[in-house]
Amino acid sequence: MNAWLAALLCACLAAPVAAKDEPIVLLHPPRVSTEPITFVWPPEGLTVPAEAEFILGSVADPKTPFTINGQTVTAHQDGGFLAWLPISAGTFTFHAELALSSGTATAERRIFVPAPPEPLPDGKLAVDPASLSPKSDLELRAGDWWTARMKATRGRRARLRVGKGPWREMREVNAALGLYEAVMQVSIGEEFSAERVEYEVGGGWSALRIKGAALVSATSRPPAVATVKSNAAGFASVKTGPANGFLIFPPPGARMLVTGREGGSLRVALGSNLSGWIAEHDVELSTGVAPPRAVTGNIGVSASSAGASVRVSLSERVAFLVEENEALDGLSLRIFSAVGHTNWVTYEGDSDFVDEVRWRQEATDIIAVTVRLKPGRRLWGWNAHYDAGSLNLDLRRPPRVNPSGPLSGLKVMLDPGHMPSATGATGPLGTKEMDANYAIAQSLAEILARDGAVVLVTRSSPTDEVSLIDRPRQAVDRGADLFVSLHNNALPDGSNPFAKPRGFTVFYYHPHSLALGRALHAAYKDKLPLPDEGLQWGNLLVARLSAVPAVLIENAYMILPDQEARLNDPAFRKDLAQAAAAGLRAFVLEAGEKARR
Repeated sequence: MNAWLAALLCACLAAPVAAKDEPIVLLHPPRVSTEPITFVWPPEGLTVPAEAEFILGSVADPKTPFTINGQTVTAHQDGGFLAWLPISAGTFTFHAELALSSGTATAERRIFVPAPPEPLPDGKLAVDPASLSPKSDLELRAGDWWTARMKATRGRRARLRVGKGPWREMREVNAALGLYEAVMQVSIGEEFSAERVEYEVGGGWSALRIKGAALVSATSRPPAVATVKSNAAGFASVKTGPANGFLIFPPPGARMLVTGREGGSLRVALGSNLSGWIAEHDVELSTGVAPPRAVTGNIGVSASSAGASVRVSLSERVAFLVEENEALDGLSLRIFSAVGHTNWVTYEGDSDFVDEVRWRQEATDIIAVTVRLKPGRRLWGWNAHYDAGSLNLDLRRPPRVNPSGPLSGLKVMLDPGHMPSATGATGPLGTKEMDANYAIAQSLAEILARDGAVVLVTRSSPTDEVSLIDRPRQAVDRGADLFVSLHNNALPDGSNPFAKPRGFTVFYYHPHSLALGRALHAAYKDKLPLPDEGLQWGNLLVARLSAVPAVLIENAYMILPDQEARLNDPAFRKDLAQAAAAGLRAFVLEAGEKARR
């Protein structure tokens, strides 16, 4: 792209976008291959633990017979191809042949496929060192359960011990593969320093012993306290397990008691009956300090131009969870590691948004604050943050809506997903997802500007580097009313792209974003010639934006040749934009009607 066109594209999204009719050009247009056969995916040497894999790329002449490993592959008219082929263990080769008039062109792409698990040979005692578990260091306390596993010669006695501690029996849980396991609980008063686990198979003088790499310890020492780092804002998360799903997202400065460790994950106590796991690199550890015990003071409620603010006086920063009511007529704030000493709930000035705030000691160390809105009022969004000596909960009311121009005056933030350092998926012709996302955002920005919306964008030029966390942060800092993240889809390795129809998907996270997701999904379903993969709840960082209704749209599939071709067509990108605009209008109109009832 030449310099003046790049500058034009940058200017279009740096401010409210003026309507214009010129087609929008992708920053990196699809490549016209100079090679007879070009592979895009999988990359050379990729490890694929599956029985089949998709391969995509392009051919110079789509009308010429084309095969991969002897199977005919039909290329799209622009040369892009996608195939789903069986693979086998070891170094596996995709061998492609294109029967050109000048002769047969060939190309190869090699991947590695791990062999399926097999038992160790019977007879001589053996242990598979790679099977030894735990694989990560463990720090345990009384009452904790932990599991040890190994793969060894089948049908033998197996034991383990930590350091010079007592031997414990292991049972064979899978006789076909020779998998052994022991599940143990740390007893009250049991302590042992960090030692490697020693495993044994067989018995007597011929027994085979081997030590694992992980260190295991049990202690009754006072636990450390973890404080969320300031640079972890938006990234820190407490999960249900070291590699499990998300539980809460503690803000910088929040303190939590550490009650265990597994590798680089720390177990933290949120309450007497609730714990989770946080990455050690997101926190600072302190020993010999008092555990977190926040005390609530007075609660203040005040009106604001956006809605209302609820301030909970708090003696220190701890973790918390906000949950919206199903009807969006209120919410609950749960503060962990906290006790109540609230004597007053004060209402400052007249608020036509918040009706009542109550609090209760829900558990020994959990405070629940409930906020009920005025009859007929609905929550548009919220933002929870710590200020000096208080936890603030800013509540947003729906914006005023003009039925004749529902988007007029609204600030709509568009988020073209990905960036040069993380380009996203790549199509068979080499189309970059970041470019397709940006082009769709430009088409949508023009339509929204004609509707009178104030269009904001997270990436104001095609080459902007914008971190993932900075995208929802921009929506808060720039006062957006709506947030739409635009993406295009791909599939993980080992997934059959032809197993079902592939098309568009709309993702939401918070209940207050569900209606926006429904409206956009309905508009896409009504206006686009693509398969409908539904409206889905998705734990995606940008969709977790709580301040305003927010969604992420997967518009089409980059890896499908026909859909990549459509994404390279300005007319289709305009169709996508018109569907999104229709969904936004429908949502805002419905929200306005509910606000007037």
